[in-house]
Amino acid sequence: MKTKKQTSKASKPTVIEIERKYKKEKYTIGALAINGQWICDTMEPHCIDWDKEVKIPGVTAIPEGTYELEMKRSKKFQKIMPYLKDVPNFTDIMIHTGNFPTQTKGCILVGFNTVRGLVLKSREAFEKILEKIEYALSAGKMVIVKVK
Repeated sequence: MKTKKQTSKASKPTVIEIERKYKKEKYTIGALAINGQWICDTMEPHCIDWDKEVKIPGVTAIPEGTYELEMKRSKKFQKIMPYLKDVPNFTDIMIHTGNFPTQTKGCILVGFNTVRGLVLKSREAFEKILEKIEYALSAGKMVIVKVK
């Protein structure tokens, strides 16, 4: 008797999508959703047009794209943190806590943009994201981050 080929739920990746909404001179505010559900806001450095502008270290946001996420130990935070893999022209890009544009040198800060130019309640947002990442990885799913 033939049975339908079953696909494992683990084969479908968990998708973290960051939609950049407000591109300012010193920072960029976006919205972060996991599998289509809004979780929080994001703050990144200034976005550039990679075809026309040059990266300024510590001041420029990562390029738009799709990146695999991995958990590894952070020297800065002294704990396991979510990192984006293989980001062109960047190393050690994390999703982490922070409130001010000066607290990101390329990484993605998470929180709630209730005050212009800031993301607040960052730890609360980070814990929600981390819980979903850890659940997906423990279920054998790949986690990808789409930045657009």
